[in-house]
Amino acid sequence: MDKGVGSKRSKSQAEGRPPRSAAGRLWPPPEGAGIALAGLGLIFLAHLAYGVLRIEANLIAVGASALLLLACLAIPNLRRDLLRIRGLGLPAALFALTLLMGLVSLTPYALGGPHPTWDYVGLGPGSATLDRSATLLELVKLLGLGCLFLVGAATGASDGRAKTAVNLLLLLAVLFGLWAFISFATGVQFQTQRGRLEGTLMSPNTAGTFFAALLVISLGPLMRNLRGVSPGRALQAATGYWIALLVLAVCLLATASRGAALGAGAGIVGLVLMLIFAGRVSWGRVSLITLGALLAAVGALYMFGENLINRFTEVEESAIGRAELFAMHWRAFMASPLSGYGLGSFDTIHRTLLDTTSVDELWRIRATHNVYLQWLEEAGLAGALPMFTAIAAVMLISLLRGARRSRMTYVLFALMASNLVFLVHGMSDFALQTPSMALMWAYLLGLQFALSQGSQR
Repeated sequence: MDKGVGSKRSKSQAEGRPPRSAAGRLWPPPEGAGIALAGLGLIFLAHLAYGVLRIEANLIAVGASALLLLACLAIPNLRRDLLRIRGLGLPAALFALTLLMGLVSLTPYALGGPHPTWDYVGLGPGSATLDRSATLLELVKLLGLGCLFLVGAATGASDGRAKTAVNLLLLLAVLFGLWAFISFATGVQFQTQRGRLEGTLMSPNTAGTFFAALLVISLGPLMRNLRGVSPGRALQAATGYWIALLVLAVCLLATASRGAALGAGAGIVGLVLMLIFAGRVSWGRVSLITLGALLAAVGALYMFGENLINRFTEVEESAIGRAELFAMHWRAFMASPLSGYGLGSFDTIHRTLLDTTSVDELWRIRATHNVYLQWLEEAGLAGALPMFTAIAAVMLISLLRGARRSRMTYVLFALMASNLVFLVHGMSDFALQTPSMALMWAYLLGLQFALSQGSQR
């Protein structure tokens, strides 16, 4: 019997086919396919719905996120996995404090008291926020982000489900990228900026953040599949991931987003450093990877990056405009540093800051182009610091626990490295102000947080 099995395997290998157990059969579907498809399907539908920038679409996405969380709680094995995740207490408490400060800003009892505008227009007792309806809407959006974070955590609580989710994420990203690139090349898709790919995300820079983050994530399973593989078999060993990397890199270059390119670089460096310190790769292998990456980057820039290179030569002009915008809103924050002006009140604040010298150039601005400054200005220190600390706690706990893992580390570290794309690009642009991008990052944070703990079955 052993001889027969050996002969059968030899014949399969001789024909160039993997054994049936590793053939990636479509049925039965891989572990967690349902929950992964539900969560990621919601995110990509939100991307296709122009980032759910419209209030109605945004509220539908929030409601769908809540329903997905209820579904996770209703399914026994998902509920058990979600409840066994350790370390959720600290980020949950900080997130709850952020929500509480947002609710308090609707009252006259916020730190710093109500804004004097309410007395000026004779509508007492007033509140810290300038726009109560906008603040309530932002609080509902935050609840949706919390729900999708927990859906991501339920998915990542099993190694098998996490692997399925990452593979599905890359597949959907490639399909989205191919569609966006074809639409861009043929001109059938509306473009807010000519000559730059944006898909349906309504901004090339937002699209750049999307493709940069997914490019970094694709490196995890790619590097995992290349372990111990000779250079001659590198392409064959990970064909699908090479295709994903190529499509995502070309799309990133086509967005011509400087901040996204820098964010991708930061994410790649962060991934390599994590792998080195965790002992997953040697310095010699890193040197080969770095050389290959540099050659690939030079080739890609030569073929597809002319627009990006040209935009880097114009960075001084853009920097002057951003510096003026940042200075204007920093002064506004310093005028009300404790409670800010209320979540979602940027438009109201911005209009009051304009004068005859700036109205023509800055009237159309809808965000500060710096997510940290906008949070400080809107939520004040009372609301922004708990939110920043909650995100930092999620990332730090994931990193510390991930360093002790022996399985799924390439994928886990790639997910954590993708955080750097959002953090770096958030200093100079507004991708996270696009609701679908915020939903995607919340899901990825939950996925990596649970995956760092490891599966117990």
